[in-house]
Order: sequence, then structure tokens, then C-alpha cells
Amino acid sequence: MSPAPGAASTRIPVGRIALLLSLVVAAWAIARGSSAPRWRPLGPGLEFATLRGDPYCRRGSAEIALLRLDPGRVHLRVYHCSRQPEKSPLAALEWQRRLQAVAVFNAGQYYPDFSYMGLLVSGGDMVSNRPHPDFQAALVAAPVSGPSRARVLDLDQTPLQRGALPWREVAQSFMLFDHGGKLRVRKSEQVANRTAVAEDSRGRIVVATTEGGYTLWEFGRLLARAPLSLSHAMSMDGGREAELCVRTPDFHYASFARWEAAERGEGGVPLPAVIAVSLR
Repeated sequence: MSPAPGAASTRIPVGRIALLLSLVVAAWAIARGSSAPRWRPLGPGLEFATLRGDPYCRRGSAEIALLRLDPGRVHLRVYHCSRQPEKSPLAALEWQRRLQAVAVFNAGQYYPDFSYMGLLVSGGDMVSNRPHPDFQAALVAAPVSGPSRARVLDLDQTPLQRGALPWREVAQSFMLFDHGGKLRVRKSEQVANRTAVAEDSRGRIVVATTEGGYTLWEFGRLLARAPLSLSHAMSMDGGREAELCVRTPDFHYASFARWEAAERGEGGVPLPAVIAVSLR
């Protein structure tokens, strides 16, 4: 019914209100996801925190576990199942128990026979001597000489020479974003749990493992913009292999790609290669 002539007409701008509310919600989600994490000390040179991944998380929990370590005070080692008695992948918790490590997380990608996809060095032993031509990053630790510290290398800037490796621990994978903040992965709609290893502006190593599913490009964008002062980052294996276990006398944490595991009725999958963190 039309209003009578001369009567006041009041219209509620429903569309504008809905748009305003959506912008407020989006701004709140981004602000919540970008708030600085609260770090919990786990030991000398080792801290744990979580970061919200809103609005980039596509599936499951938006929480991202963060493990920050001072490479001058914490040991970092590379392990592969071919050097273990069983010669087969182990569950993350079994890796952690066997190595008596404070934390373990998944290393890079591997082939169907569990051999490592790229260069892999463990304790100075060459586990895989086949560098992957498309992988331009490496997590390295335990230098042959000089101060003991771990690094994330951009192999475009610092190539590795197999015949004269200056590191006793090497795990090759691919760059996520570089020192200039440029993303080094392509956009895609593939959603999976993710593990990344980064360096911050103070040279500390930051491990990030998601509890939910992200596209790789959006995960890189999130980390590059997060209040973590990250200078560059590399990506480890993703999907169900994106696992992190942390255990100290008074703190326990484990993430086993929960949303995928829940849908399949499974726990974490055995890992052929892991990175172990231990206190000095």
C-alpha cells in the first residue's frame, strides 16, 4: 500500500546496513587474526604461541601453531626413516619419543617409495643427493665451522654445492615468500593443512603449522603480513603430513591435520622425514 499524500515515508536501507555489517565483521576477523601472538616460554631459546588465520582459513580450525626458536640456543636436526631400524615411516609421536626431542615437525615432500624429494643431509650423512631443480629453499643447521645456528636459505641467492656443503643438516623444499615479501608460489584452489619454516628479522626460526585447511598462496600471504616480523619463509610438506608435536614437562601440544583426519576417521599419518628440535 502506498502512503497517503503528505504522510511521512520512512525506508530502512536494508542493503546498506547488511553491507556495513559485513565490512565490520571482515575488519574484526582480520584484526583478530593479525593481533600479535602471546608467546609462552618452553625453555631457553624456545617459545610457543598460536595465531588466528582468519579470514584465510578455508576448512576446519583457523588456529596456527607457532614454534619460535633461537638457533644459537636450540639444536635442530634432520631425520629420515631410512636411517632407522624399521626403514619405514614413523608416527610423529613415535619420532618424538625415540629422538627425545622437545618438538618434531614434518620435513619436505617425498616420493611413493618414501625417498626424499630433494637434497637431504642428516648428521653430515647424505640421505638424498638429488637436488630438486624446482625447489629453491633449504632449511639448514649445524654448520661445519663457525657459530652453530640454523637458517632458511633462498637458493636463488645462496646456492648449495653438493660437493662442499657447509652444513651437517639440510632439508630442501620450496620458497613460500622471499626477503622482498614476494610470494613464490602460484595461486590455486587446493586446500590443505600447511607447515612453513621462516626466519624473522632477528634471525630466529619460526615454525608454523595449521590446524585447518588453507590454499598455499593465501597461507603465504597471511604469514608475510602477520605481526611476526618474518623476513622470508619456505614451505614443507602439506596435507595430512603437516604435523607438529611439542612436549615439555609442563606443556603438550599436537596437531595432526585435524579437519582431514576427522573426515576420514584417522589420526596423523606416519612421516618418512622430520625435523627435531631439542634444547642444548
